[in-house]
Amino acid sequence: MSKQQPEFSWEIDFPLITNSLVLSAWFKAMGAAYLVIMIILGTILLGTGEVADLPELAGVFALVMIGVAFAGLLIMLVVFGNRFKARFTLTDKGIRYEGIDTRARALARITVVTGAIGGSPRTAGAGLLAVSNERVDLAWSGAFEARYHPKQRTIAIRNQWRDQLHLYCTEENYEQVKQRVEQKLVSKGTAERLTSTPSPLPRALLVTLLIALATLPLFALVDIVGLDLFIPLLILVFGLATVWLIPLFGWVVLPLEGYILVYLAFALFETSELKLISTYRFRKYELLDAGEWIVMGLAIAGMIYLGMTAWRAVRGRVVPVLMQE
Repeated sequence: MSKQQPEFSWEIDFPLITNSLVLSAWFKAMGAAYLVIMIILGTILLGTGEVADLPELAGVFALVMIGVAFAGLLIMLVVFGNRFKARFTLTDKGIRYEGIDTRARALARITVVTGAIGGSPRTAGAGLLAVSNERVDLAWSGAFEARYHPKQRTIAIRNQWRDQLHLYCTEENYEQVKQRVEQKLVSKGTAERLTSTPSPLPRALLVTLLIALATLPLFALVDIVGLDLFIPLLILVFGLATVWLIPLFGWVVLPLEGYILVYLAFALFETSELKLISTYRFRKYELLDAGEWIVMGLAIAGMIYLGMTAWRAVRGRVVPVLMQE
């Protein structure tokens, strides 16, 4: 039985905007955010028949994201002084990262409070996400590899498709950290498991596409029966979140689908009157044409798929991509 090694821990103030790895990660994150916005926006415009507006809106949001990206760089420079303080620890169980920068902690908590006071779930959610990322643990029992950047004295811990963590080292301990990481990856079989573990990305992208397609007819119900646009939008956003972020968001999707079913029942059987020479009474479903009935059928089929996906997520049968080691 191998002898346990003592914990190896160090603290470091690493650079931000003058660090090529940080810049690369930041712009990749901005690109991913833009892609998510385009998926959501494209689905809405396709579903409501206004796809001609997509190129113009894509350009507008591209400019917005560029502005956000450079605003983030400005915050890194002005608020954080181009430095971030972190603690890294190597143990026999895995790797631990702790964000101990007091400015970052204060900013995250201010964001949560500001969002709560201002009634902005998006702002509060961003703050909560920052708080949740103040500590990251990766176990050697997982499946990942290491890529070494000696010039930056950084070790990138990576799974099949993304960097999970960057170990920023000092000039004095880089080689020591590298040797211990290499030894653990081999002795614990961590890197070997990576080659035998399929990447979750292809399946996640497929499910993302299917969720977008499943919500398309729901947006068409806005014109057909007057459904509030906000309802299918929430289903799309939280449906995607169950695939990528948190499975419990499925509990948001399920009641929203229940609401749509109840709404359809009332809307389709609502009696209206038309007064000409005589008074004619009719129900909404009696006026639907063949195309609208097809859309209704596709909407029900899409809701079945969305409901099954959400149910599997809340039952723990689907692990979101960003929660997988």
